Formats: sequence, C-alpha cells, structure tokens
Amino acid sequence: MKNQPPPHGNLIKPVVRNTAAGMKEVIPGTPFKKMMFLLNNGYDIHLTGTYGFALSFYSWIKQQVRKKVPVRDYLSSRKHRAMLHASLSKLWIGVHDGKACLDKAPVNQWLNDFYPGMSVLYMTFPDYLGLNGARQWYEKGIRYPVINHTVHPFYGVYFPTRFGHLHLFDRWLAGTDKTFAGALDIGAGCGILSFIMYKRGIGKVAATDINPNAIYSIRMDVQRSDIYPGHSILAEQGSFFGQFLPGADDLVVCNPPWIPGKAETALDGGCYYQAGFFDRLFDELRDKCLPGTTICILFSDFAQVAGITGEHPVEDMLAAHRSDFTMIAYDRQKVEEKATRSRSWVQQIRNNEHTELFVFTKK
Repeated sequence: MKNQPPPHGNLIKPVVRNTAAGMKEVIPGTPFKKMMFLLNNGYDIHLTGTYGFALSFYSWIKQQVRKKVPVRDYLSSRKHRAMLHASLSKLWIGVHDGKACLDKAPVNQWLNDFYPGMSVLYMTFPDYLGLNGARQWYEKGIRYPVINHTVHPFYGVYFPTRFGHLHLFDRWLAGTDKTFAGALDIGAGCGILSFIMYKRGIGKVAATDINPNAIYSIRMDVQRSDIYPGHSILAEQGSFFGQFLPGADDLVVCNPPWIPGKAETALDGGCYYQAGFFDRLFDELRDKCLPGTTICILFSDFAQVAGITGEHPVEDMLAAHRSDFTMIAYDRQKVEEKATRSRSWVQQIRNNEHTELFVFTKK
C-alpha cells in the first residue's frame, strides 16, 4: 500500500473524554458481578490492567445480555442490541500518547492520527475494538470480484459484505446498449459502484455521500491506485446530489438503505432509513435530473420478507412519480448465500430475500 496522508478534516471519530472523573476504576481480579452492579447503578467503569481482562469482561456482558434477551427475530435483535449498547457504552479505557493503557493491547496508529495534540484521553472499550477492526479492514482491504483492484474502506464507512447486487448492476451495465458520458453514485459508501462504472468505460464519475469518512475513503483509494487518472472519480460530501447535475447521456445509481429504522452510527446509515428518506430521494431525482437521464436503484426486499414493513419504498415512489419517470428495466435475483444448516432467524430471511435492480429514465 502506498503511503497515505493521515486522516484530517471533519471526519467522524469515536467520542473521547479528556478525564476519567466520575468513572469507577477497576483492576484485574475484580468480580464481574460487582462490576455489573456498578453499571446497573449508572456508573461508568474505567478498565485498567490487561487487555485480556477488559476483553473477558466485555465478552461476559455479551453473554449476560444474550441470556436476558435471546434473539429470535428482528424485533428481539433490536431490543438485544439496545440493551447491549446501554452496558458496553459505559466501559472506558485510557489512552496515553497514542497507546491504550492496557498491557498487551493492540497498537493502532489512528489513535495518534485522530486526536493530534491529545496526549491523554479516554474512549469506550467498544469504540477501541471497533477502531482496531476497522484498521484491519483498511490495511488488508477487500477484493471485490467486479473490479480490478482492492478496496480499503476507512473507519465508519459502509462497505458491502455480499456481492449479489454488485453482480446484478455490473451485468446490467455491461449489457445495456446506451453509452454514458458521465455518472453519479449517490450514497457511495466505499465507492464500489463508482469503481464498477469506471471499469465499464464511464470516464467521468461523481460520488456523493453525507458521511465525510466515505469521501475520504474513496479519495484515498483513488490516490493509492494506478487505475484512476486525474479526476476520473470525484468524491464530494453531500446529501444526494452534489455539483454534478446529470444530463440525458448520464447515469445516476443509488444503493439506498433498505430497512426502516433509526441509524445509530455512521455504518448504520448504509442499512437503515427514516420516514421521508425516499420522498426526498425521488424529489431530488425529479428536480435535479434532466430529461433522458438514466437512473438505476439497487434494493433488497429484506424488510418485507422479515415482516418489518409491508411497504416497498422504491415501488411506492415509482408509482407516485409515474408522470416523472419511465421504467425501462427490472431484474432481481435471490440473495447469494453459502449453503448452511443454520436455522437462525436471519438465515430464514436470507433464504427468501431478493436483490432488485430498477432502471428508469427521467421524462
């Protein structure tokens, strides 16, 4: 990997404190039940000693919550997640000079990059673990079968862990008779759809995302790769549209969130949408796209299959905007999953879930 400049600017980072005031310090050997008693009575805990001790208590809490709220369906999974967050968000560790104050704790360069000038700080243990996991993905990267290079998603950036919708989009784009002069990737995340469009010969691609970390992530991938000359992929922070306004020879693609609900984190924004989201999206498509613009939306019927909602927001919006758009293509395929004997509620949904592709033009 080429040397990259350290993260800077208005990026989303874990919230930290500059003091441990008000926290109850605990040391290795403290009974877990005593520590749980402190959490249940509203105290924040300052974990000290070893990384192994902190990780053991973290795992123990997860086991206790699993016993209290077994996950059997979507609703119980949300309740379980909320209860788990309520406890784990009260676990704190110290960080001195860019290193966690726990023996044998992993070293993470982002602790220095994210908080320059803070020699002493405190962050939650789950945030520290999340930072370490994200760093590993960023350094190792992900090899997607639909593009010719490895993608390195930055901290707090949504990236696909399944490839079905990527194959669906790539197959349609390869088979269409229309040649596109430019393209816009709305809600680009790690930029995978932008990279697919460039690979398929669209020489000018704009990518927007409301998450500044996503923009940083795409820019870093473009810089580290020798595939993208000049400003072939231009990433810009913004909601829906940015500076690039598509015309009759351009393509707009969006892989929006597919589950109704509140996004608690930047990563959640890739999965959950709140009321009014699709109204705003289609209003923007109607108002910003010129006649003839081709629009492609990738979606999943997960929420319908799971019984979370009886509505299909993309179909509903297309029906409501018949006077604005003309459907030209539709495709769907079952979600590609490895064979498993799991009887979990998620697996049962996956067995019936579909990835969908909607293509329409602005009238």
